[in-house]
Amino acid sequence: MATTSIVMSKKHSWRALRLKCDQVDRKGERWLLLTFYALIILTVAIEVIRRFALNYSSVWGEELARYAFIYLVWIAAAAAVRDRAHIRIDVLVNLGGPRIQRLAWWLSDIATLVLAVWALWLSLSPVLTSMNFGSVSPGLRLSQAIFLMAIPVGFLLIAWRVIQTMLADIRRMRRGEPPFGGHKLFD
Repeated sequence: MATTSIVMSKKHSWRALRLKCDQVDRKGERWLLLTFYALIILTVAIEVIRRFALNYSSVWGEELARYAFIYLVWIAAAAAVRDRAHIRIDVLVNLGGPRIQRLAWWLSDIATLVLAVWALWLSLSPVLTSMNFGSVSPGLRLSQAIFLMAIPVGFLLIAWRVIQTMLADIRRMRRGEPPFGGHKLFD
């Protein structure tokens, strides 16, 4: 009896952990995007008020908004890959049946994954160089590597999202469902 309750307890705790990870996975990017967007708006608003009302502006304001925008863009790119909401021309894909669509999505996902891994590899060199030489940003006086990490982090997130969509497509294929075509901006 005690062994059964321990096994059930472990299954329950593992399931709870999985549900929590799924929730972070679904909502984590949104919260990061909201945080960076709010940081940009707040920083720019403060800098506008300081510049025009007080005739004084800070050295760090523009730099903080710029780097927050860069992180915002890379995280949003990963979110677009997850939802398959990135810009694409899918006229030829829509002319074919489910098999052609599935093949087209697989080719697209594989090409995106190869590009993301290659770009991730290439983007690590400037980060490591910045860390080795100890370069700092002019306004914030923080390590430049923090800001250069936006690109590898973005491509890592993109690669992760491509793998997730490929696994979801496999599950949909096993259930006999058509591939996920993504969210459309316009019909």
